[in-house]
Amino acid sequence: MEWAYDIVEQYGYWAVFIWTFIEGETVFLAAAALASAGIMQPWKVIVVAAGGAFAGHMFFFALGRWRGYEVIHYFPMLERHYPKANKILDHYAHWSIFIFQYLYGTRLVAAVLFGASKIDFKRFFFLQIVNCITWSLIIYAVGHMLGLAGIAVLKHFGVWGLFAAATLTLGVFSFIYYRYGSQRIQKFFEQD
Repeated sequence: MEWAYDIVEQYGYWAVFIWTFIEGETVFLAAAALASAGIMQPWKVIVVAAGGAFAGHMFFFALGRWRGYEVIHYFPMLERHYPKANKILDHYAHWSIFIFQYLYGTRLVAAVLFGASKIDFKRFFFLQIVNCITWSLIIYAVGHMLGLAGIAVLKHFGVWGLFAAATLTLGVFSFIYYRYGSQRIQKFFEQD
């Protein structure tokens, strides 16, 4: 078991940075759970996750500024909805930046769209700082609570109980998302 601690100690923070750069709530939640067990440092997990998310958003924003229109024209749905999205992004930039942060799978696409929009770089930069810090604190708190719950389940029911509880929890959240969340998001983008 000591080898697992060594791997987490050596590569854990890098994994959090890389996955939050891309789209990584799962790895971030796992790191927060490990921090609740005392395996990782909570403040490091939060700082690394916020930094990874911020770096990813800024990278894809820059990509949107550089080649955003080519990406938009490559995907017909994006091209059709771009004028409406640009209006929303421009008029409601504060809220849309925060909303896209919590819609799993849309963060990087949104950053490209923000880059292709008329939003000012300084405005986006400042809002992303606030956004990434807020997001990292909220997701860390959720992961920390899940970690504490996992420790309690592990103590009472063992490894198989923990596995069953994690599988059940993942199944319930997946059902709720696919039953309610994904349809609403799809309907929003299909509106003219």
